[in-house]
Amino acid sequence: MIKKTSKAKNETGNSENVDISFPIVAIGASAGGLAAFIELLESLPPKTGMAFIYVQHLSPDHKSMLSSILAKSTSMKVEEVEDKVLIEQNHLYVIPPDKEIEVVNGHIILTQRPDTPKYNLPINILFTSLAKTHKGSLIGIILSGSANDGTEGVKAIKNAGGLTFAQDETAKFDSMPKSAIAAGVIDFILPPKEIANELARLSDHPFVISSGLKSVKEDLIEDTSPSLMKILEHLQKTTGVDFKSYRLQTIKRRILRRMLLYKLKSIEEYAKIVCTKKEESAILYQDFLINVTSFFRDSDTYKYLKSTILPKILKSKSKSEPLRIWIPACSTGEEVYSIAMILLEIQQKNATVIPVQIFATDLSDKAIIKARIGLYAVNELESVSPSRIQRFFTKSEGKYRISKYVREMCIFAQHNILADPPFSKLDLISCRNLFIYLDVRTQKRVLSTFHYSLNEDGFLMLGKSEAISSAAQLFTITEKKLKIYSRTRVSGTKLMPSFAPRTSNGNSPRPANFINTIYPGKQKLKTQKNVQNLDHVIDDILLSDFMPAGVVINHQMEILQFRGATDFFLKNAPGRATLNVLKMVRPEIAFPLRNSISRVIKSKKREQKSDLELVVDTFTYSVSFEVVPLNEKWGEPLMLVLFNKSKLDEKEIEQTKAKRNTAQSKDRRIKKLEEELAATHADALEYSDELETIIEELQSANEEVVSSNEEMQTVNEELETSKEEIESSNEELITTNQELQTRNDLLNESYDYAEAVVSTLHEPLIVLDKYLCIKKANKTFYKTFNISEKDAEGESLYDLSKKQLNIPQLKELLEDILPKNTSIQDFEIKHTFPGMGEKIFLLNANKIIQKIHGEELILLSFNDITEITLIRQKEKEKLEADYKTSQLDNKKLERAVYERTKKLKQANESLEKHSTKLENTNRELEAFTYISSHDLQEPLRKIQIFIGRIREKEYKNLSEDGKSYFQFIDLSAVRMQRLIKDLLAFSLISTSEKNFISTDVKPIVVDVLSELNDRIKESKAVIVVDSECKIKIIPFQFRQIFYNLISNSLKFARKGIPPVISVKCKSMKTGKSNDLNLVPQKKYCHIAVTDNGIGIDKEYTNKIFTAFKKLHSKDVYPGSGIGLAIVKKIIENHNGIVTVKSELNVGTTFDIYIPN
Repeated sequence: MIKKTSKAKNETGNSENVDISFPIVAIGASAGGLAAFIELLESLPPKTGMAFIYVQHLSPDHKSMLSSILAKSTSMKVEEVEDKVLIEQNHLYVIPPDKEIEVVNGHIILTQRPDTPKYNLPINILFTSLAKTHKGSLIGIILSGSANDGTEGVKAIKNAGGLTFAQDETAKFDSMPKSAIAAGVIDFILPPKEIANELARLSDHPFVISSGLKSVKEDLIEDTSPSLMKILEHLQKTTGVDFKSYRLQTIKRRILRRMLLYKLKSIEEYAKIVCTKKEESAILYQDFLINVTSFFRDSDTYKYLKSTILPKILKSKSKSEPLRIWIPACSTGEEVYSIAMILLEIQQKNATVIPVQIFATDLSDKAIIKARIGLYAVNELESVSPSRIQRFFTKSEGKYRISKYVREMCIFAQHNILADPPFSKLDLISCRNLFIYLDVRTQKRVLSTFHYSLNEDGFLMLGKSEAISSAAQLFTITEKKLKIYSRTRVSGTKLMPSFAPRTSNGNSPRPANFINTIYPGKQKLKTQKNVQNLDHVIDDILLSDFMPAGVVINHQMEILQFRGATDFFLKNAPGRATLNVLKMVRPEIAFPLRNSISRVIKSKKREQKSDLELVVDTFTYSVSFEVVPLNEKWGEPLMLVLFNKSKLDEKEIEQTKAKRNTAQSKDRRIKKLEEELAATHADALEYSDELETIIEELQSANEEVVSSNEEMQTVNEELETSKEEIESSNEELITTNQELQTRNDLLNESYDYAEAVVSTLHEPLIVLDKYLCIKKANKTFYKTFNISEKDAEGESLYDLSKKQLNIPQLKELLEDILPKNTSIQDFEIKHTFPGMGEKIFLLNANKIIQKIHGEELILLSFNDITEITLIRQKEKEKLEADYKTSQLDNKKLERAVYERTKKLKQANESLEKHSTKLENTNRELEAFTYISSHDLQEPLRKIQIFIGRIREKEYKNLSEDGKSYFQFIDLSAVRMQRLIKDLLAFSLISTSEKNFISTDVKPIVVDVLSELNDRIKESKAVIVVDSECKIKIIPFQFRQIFYNLISNSLKFARKGIPPVISVKCKSMKTGKSNDLNLVPQKKYCHIAVTDNGIGIDKEYTNKIFTAFKKLHSKDVYPGSGIGLAIVKKIIENHNGIVTVKSELNVGTTFDIYIPN
């Protein structure tokens, strides 16, 4: 509960400082969790100074009402989370549907759930992100819910120093709380109301309301606090572990967490509890030992281990030479068994059998015990593939136990890496995520231990957030990203680091065979006494006064050790620091020294060089050196270079010069110089040859590197593809699992619902097994037959309560149900039951089969119809009496009915005759209309022909009146032709063949529009067609409907306003009732033709479908007045309905409903 200053990106992408000075409470829930959280909120003060984030499993397809529901239970501001929102005190943030949320530097970040559904673990995602960035200023709460979401999240919170709560047995669905409790990471197990009270108490604690990390370090607990030292010393005394080597920040955070649980405000009070209560001392010890691990954690590391490191080690081993691995800080063994599984897979693939020894150690005896047992819950195996689970595990007690042959590869032991002697002759050490808890000095010490323990070509594997910077000279990088290193050869004797004896205590005794386990073949560790005698003292004095200047170098010319006073011969070269002897030695000596070293490397024999003159500060010196190979076996070949000098006085210098001036001396010097030049030339040629060879080798190596790089790139692409495929498969499996979980929840709900229905039934109901013994019954059964549940279940139906149900008829029917697959339907039994009297039951029975176990059962129900039967009997007797009484009256009634029936029959015959007469008349009228129309067409045709001839030849000779009369005759002929055509169409509707065809309406409309194209263009009309119907109709008749309605809309357009005509056809289904007298619950095609024309007065809307009914004069709007009558008759011919809605100067809509 501390202030944390961090950086986050605001919405514009710029960095901003965020000061979180209050605790964050994260609540996770699923089924049944909402009610629990409402109870918690109602008991929580509105101003705790905390921020609350509530995550619940939500359906991605439905709108969430969580915010409005929760707002009714608290006066805090409740809001559904928006992306990048800054967390504020006394606010409650609720997860929106179809999202996942993380908290990064005080901001809530929303991420979209993938389109492809995956295993939904939003609680783990939120809790883990909070643990990474807010550490101790965090409280995690798990409420009611199914499955195990949240368990990994509260683990992360606990390991970060936060507090954790879980709902107790009051949880409606207890899977989630129980999973977290079983993981051993819950501090409080309480009902929701008590959780609220505890949060209120914590909100007033000074540690919770303190002002940030600085206060934890400097104000709350000082690094040098006597009470802190007292606690650590007490733990060292009782456990043998010195925690002063651990990072104090982590230690203090753990102590603060325990103080909060005890409701203490000073470390002095807590120190007293630790020193006086063994239980608290043990709990704090376990709290310091952070056991965070999982199978195949950081999967890419294990892939590299399997593909590269382990095969390389195995390849270097003989069949009898064991591969030795050490895993310190192994926790509960998941990493140990992960490596063991990989090794078994490699050996199976390569068909090799090399002995494997995996040494796994940890400080925690509890962790070691669990690791040895090797029993893991299902959720702990989430990252283990099904094939590995099947091969390397066996199911036991609802969990999974590591197979015996895998377990036998691993040796588990309690071990303190800082105090106990290490293992040796190791090929691989995997020490992941231990260094993050150790200070730098201790890290360096541990790395030195690892260097000692590993073979020359051994590997070290660290956690992804760890490094070897404190001892970089001991290891070289093999794989930088995965933090895998190889041991570097370091000159000098391979010495085992010193270890202080471990404090003895009763809690963690040393195994008797511990030393033999660590050092095979050795029974004792020999210790050397540091005793100085007189010889040693004298040797030290002589060495310090008379030791020649010298250096120890390797073949790379690097100085490994200095001996004596070397400052005259060696100087630090300017520029980058170096220990190369040729760069540090004086220039006059460098060339001959280089040659001598090269010759010694080749010959392995010592070489000496003398008579080298140096002038230093006006003084002349004679210098000599000797290069001596060290033949002892060290980590690498070494050489000792010894330097010597003598100062020449003036007399010696003059004598030397005089000697040089003589001819003989000059000849000797020339000869010597020539020899040196020849040697130098030979060396140069040799170096040149070597250089050419090296260049060729480098070129070859470069080509190999390029080739390897291409191969690696190909392999990498294949691995990426495999990774994507695996991730896709994993997502599918997760989705399937999620769906199964959802179905399981639905099944539980269905079961509860079914149980509730059965328990509330008023009829007795029982379930029988194949032996006709009772497996289950409802309360009504027990009550009706006066039988207790305890006495009934498991008993034979016939033996119950004085054998009152041992009825032969019932027995015969029930015994046939299972073997003959029969059933009992409304079978009536009448039986006298003890204590109940005579009862009549209606029995129904059916066979049911349990899908999981395949067990065949019988479901039997009893319907007590005793009272109903008696009532029916009484009614029957009454009716018989009434019948006898009214028998005489019935004769009179029968006579009256006969007379009435006779009259009705006569009236019906008369009506049928009249109907037949009307039908004949109608047919005659239609025939007359057809014949008349047909006969009228011929003289009309001749009239029109002669009108045409007059127009061509005689029209110009007519007077103006004659022309006017002639136009009138022409117009009347056209109208007559239209009328005859409409009469023919009207008469043919009923008489034509009714050939109904399934037809798409839209092409008919398009055809009509094509025919009316000229008129549409002329009026500048806008036509909109939207048709989805396909119905059984007479196509040419429907074409006539659309032609009449659309042409009317064009004709009756308002002056100066272009017509807008809409034709819409859609399928519909009527309701149970409607205003149009349509058949209820039936499908129709609804056709609507709408225009913006002159409209129709409401008083005429019921008359417009009458033949020859015209609302306007023929001079204004020409026409026969029969078009809409044709429309109505066609629609009735299709069993349809047509209605009209219109408003003057607004427009008209014709609605047509045709059964589909």
